[in-house]
Amino acid sequence: MLAAADQPFPSSVELVLRRYAPLIDARGARSVAFEAAVTAMAPATKAAITADLKCFLAWCKSRRPVATAVPVEPETLVHYLRWLAKGSDTRAPARPATLARRIASIARVHRMLGFGEKEPLATQAGMVRDTLKGIRRDKRQRQRQAAPLRLGEAMAEGQGAPEGVTVKALLASCGTDIIGLRDAALISLAYDAGLRVSELVGTEVADLRQVGDSSGRLEIGHSKTDQLGEGALAWLSGDTMARLSAWLLASGLSEGPVFRRINVLTSPPDPAGQRVVRHYIGAKSLTRQGVVAILRRRVLEAIDLGHVELEPGMEGDTVRGLSAHSFRVGLTQDLFAAGEDGSGIALALRWSSPTTALRYARELAVGNNAAARVLGRLRDSEAPTVARSTANQ
Repeated sequence: MLAAADQPFPSSVELVLRRYAPLIDARGARSVAFEAAVTAMAPATKAAITADLKCFLAWCKSRRPVATAVPVEPETLVHYLRWLAKGSDTRAPARPATLARRIASIARVHRMLGFGEKEPLATQAGMVRDTLKGIRRDKRQRQRQAAPLRLGEAMAEGQGAPEGVTVKALLASCGTDIIGLRDAALISLAYDAGLRVSELVGTEVADLRQVGDSSGRLEIGHSKTDQLGEGALAWLSGDTMARLSAWLLASGLSEGPVFRRINVLTSPPDPAGQRVVRHYIGAKSLTRQGVVAILRRRVLEAIDLGHVELEPGMEGDTVRGLSAHSFRVGLTQDLFAAGEDGSGIALALRWSSPTTALRYARELAVGNNAAARVLGRLRDSEAPTVARSTANQ
C-alpha cells in the first residue's frame, strides 16, 4: 500500500486495511496497482467495498482463534457466509444478493493487494460457490425490485391507466407553497429523465436548458455507467420545465444544486394568535435519504387526499416498496407499454445494455408476449362457455 508521503489522504479502503493490519498479509501488495484500483472506483463502489471489508475484517477478528483475512481460506469464507445468512438478535439475515456482493468485495480487495495472479482465489473455491447456492435455495427469493412509479396514463390504445401510486397522483398532492413547488419539480424531473438518485441530487441549475418547443434538456455530467464523465443529455417535457421554472423562481436559485433542503421556522404567536412561517433554502443539495423522505411523505399525502385508492391496511407496504429508483423503473415500464424496444429504452435511460430494462419490464413483457397475445384472445373467448358448463354440472 502507499506510504504516507505518497498518499497524504488515504482512501477509506486503505484506512480499514490499516486498522486491521495484523489480520492481513500484504507482502504481495503493489502500491501503484492499489492506487490505480482505488482511483478507478466510483464513489458508491468504494463505499460498498469499504463497508463489506469492514464487516469481514471485524468478523475475522472476533473469531477464536483469530482468522487470517488476507489471504483468506475457503473454509473461513464458508463460515462467514453461514454467519451472515443466519443473522442474530441485532442483525437481520443477509439476502443472497448481499452475500454475493460481500464475496465479490473480498475478491476485489485480494486482487488489489496482489493475490490471485498465480493461484485461484479462495472466493472461487467450489465449497464457497456451493455454500452460496445452498443459501439461495434455502431462501428461495429473488432480489427485491423497487416498485414502479408510472405516469398514470394509458400508454397505448386499448390499455387502461395504471392504478395505485402514480406520478400524476404525487404531483396532485403538491401544493403551491415553496415546498410543494420543489417537490413537484423533483418528481417531474426524476420521472421524465429516468434519473438515478445520484443524478437527481447532483443536478445543478446550469445543467438545465430550454429549447424552442418548450421542452428542455438536462445535461448529466456523469453517472453509474459513465464514470469517465463523457456526459449525456436527457429530454424533459414542457410540463417539467414549467415546474422547474416555478421552483427556481420562487426559491431565487440561479446557480448550484437545484434540489435543496428547505428549513421551516415558525415564530411564536403574536397577541392575536398569529404565527409567521418562514422558509429558508439550504446551500447544499438534498441527500439520497432526503429524496426518499420526500417521496414517502408525498405518497401518504396523496393517499390522504384521495388521489390514490388502496385496500385498507396496505399503506405501510406501499410506502416501503417505493424508493428513489421507482421513477426509473416506472418510466421503463411505461416505455415498454408504449411499444418501445429494449435497445431504445436502454439508450434513453443510459444503460450499457438492454438487459436491465428487460428485467424491470419483465412483468409487463409477460402480459404482452406471443402466448399472451394469441392464447389470451382464444382462451378469453372460451371462458364464458367453460363457466356456464361448470355451473350446469
